[in-house]
Amino acid sequence: MWSSIKEIYLPKTFKEAIESQSKSKGVFYGGGTYLTAQKGSKIRHLIDINKIVDKTIQINAEAITIGASVTLQKIIEKLLKYKAVSYSARYSCYSKNIRNQRTIGGEIAERRVESELFSYLLAINPLLDVRTPKKEIIYLRNWSGKGILNKLSFSKIDLNSSGIARFAVLPSAPAFVIVVIARKTLELDFVISGKAKKVYGQTIKISDFDKQSLEDIVNRSIKYFKNDQYGTIEYKKAMIVTGIQRAVEKIK
Repeated sequence: MWSSIKEIYLPKTFKEAIESQSKSKGVFYGGGTYLTAQKGSKIRHLIDINKIVDKTIQINAEAITIGASVTLQKIIEKLLKYKAVSYSARYSCYSKNIRNQRTIGGEIAERRVESELFSYLLAINPLLDVRTPKKEIIYLRNWSGKGILNKLSFSKIDLNSSGIARFAVLPSAPAFVIVVIARKTLELDFVISGKAKKVYGQTIKISDFDKQSLEDIVNRSIKYFKNDQYGTIEYKKAMIVTGIQRAVEKIK
């Protein structure tokens, strides 16, 4: 892949970066692992946005803001007391060396179905600061993926009212089932992913959550899984049910 690259551009502003991408049809480069997966790619131009994207973590009394260039390892170190988000960052990539390169912006931009962190963020639905090049504030679930993600923010309440469970062959192995639940004032947000075709999400009213609604969530989400070396569909349905129970137990 690297031999195909003819030019690396280092823009000084978001406007320059977006204009360069539009003209060259290049790829934004803001982390250390994305491009290594592009084997056989015909990428010719890179736009290195590392120096213009936010790389700080800000914590105040009510909220946490994380720059898109913040690495997964830094999230673990700085947000260790917030177990769900640090847990998600750790298990999204079990190698510390790679976590020191992979960024939270990359997890979101790549929409990795097997990423605990991306699945967790979908459930709590943070606000994104996206540059197009003008600044736009939009919820993660509403973002089309266009523009450059600069940073994201979420309430501390969301971290305390959410839980995640994962199932893998080994702790260091990618999860084949991931379940996240976030409780809002009147609603429950479910996100189910892993070795699946896509991330499944559903929001229901807390007052409507019962045995039947649980069965509906399981039956709808299991459609994105298949029989494979990780188990049968029936086995994975059981894991989703168990995952929901475990995720609920972690909500304060």
